[in-house]
Amino acid sequence: MLGYCTNVHSGDSFADVIGNLKTFAWKVQQNIQAPLGVGLWLSDTASSEVDIALLKDTLQQYNLRVFTLNGFPFSNFHQKIVRHKVYKPDWSENARLEYTIRLAHILSAVTDQNESGISTLPLGWNEENFTNEDCAKQLHICIDALEEIELQTNKCIHLDIETEPGCRLQRSKELCDYFSTHFGDDERARRYIRVCHDTCHAAVMRESAENCVKNYKNAGLKIGKVQLSSAIEFDLEAKKDTSFIQNEQTYLHQTTVQADDGIRFFDHYSDIPNEIKSGNCRVHFHVPIHKKQLGELHTTQHDLINSIPLLKEAGATDWEVETYTWSVTPEELQEGELVTSITEELAWASKQISQ
Repeated sequence: MLGYCTNVHSGDSFADVIGNLKTFAWKVQQNIQAPLGVGLWLSDTASSEVDIALLKDTLQQYNLRVFTLNGFPFSNFHQKIVRHKVYKPDWSENARLEYTIRLAHILSAVTDQNESGISTLPLGWNEENFTNEDCAKQLHICIDALEEIELQTNKCIHLDIETEPGCRLQRSKELCDYFSTHFGDDERARRYIRVCHDTCHAAVMRESAENCVKNYKNAGLKIGKVQLSSAIEFDLEAKKDTSFIQNEQTYLHQTTVQADDGIRFFDHYSDIPNEIKSGNCRVHFHVPIHKKQLGELHTTQHDLINSIPLLKEAGATDWEVETYTWSVTPEELQEGELVTSITEELAWASKQISQ
């Protein structure tokens, strides 16, 4: 199924979630004139306030279908400064486990799919002081809970780990090695733990879809869902105006620069030292996927176009457009309203997937 992620909309409460569905999601649905896939984001607060009956009624009334949840951002994702907060709590903490299990119960109650996934963070930010072993213990508990939910509801809710630049698991190989180390040949674990492949993250880390798919296959991991997204790309020597990225402080904009001496990683675009004046630069800044350029800057749409058929061939069936940085994109680069942009992204994605 194809849909878009509602983490593009601000709102920390369940009332906010319902309001966003009635306002933004409904308008997108009206534009496409078909049932709209929704990747629902519920903060910890919103998930604790959920009224299942009201949520199901709203979805039915506005012709919306929840096919996945985004369980990565735990707290308010649109506060003034998010940055490293989005990686807390990490997977060694009980709060992350409890939140995820709560989301699984919600998803099992509202989805009409027999199998549906919840994307989650790749353990946590790499520099934080937690152990991979402690995270694995919590994930084993989560697997038990997901199995129990399936026994009760006949819905297989799986946890889709999403690699991200700068995190403990930032590349597909790291994710696959982690899984093999802590879960071995456990096929039950492979049923309930899968992959969320984010095309922006892979592009920033210079991972081809071909290599990612190969790693997933070797580890026996299924692709639970694909997050369709593009990064910003440009050559440093071209001296483009990147002040809006330099000055944007709400989110973390991890960056890689590829030059003759290899690839260098920076936590944030503004961390690139002045002495680095050349090289291909890719920035973690989710931009509308139907655009080849954002103003005078390029996007990694070319990488996305190459990735989709490979991911499709590898078994991906759930596709989620995720362009959460809309609110911090300068108005002169947005080219239209949010609903219009989401509609165009979905149309572009549908065409690419169906080819």
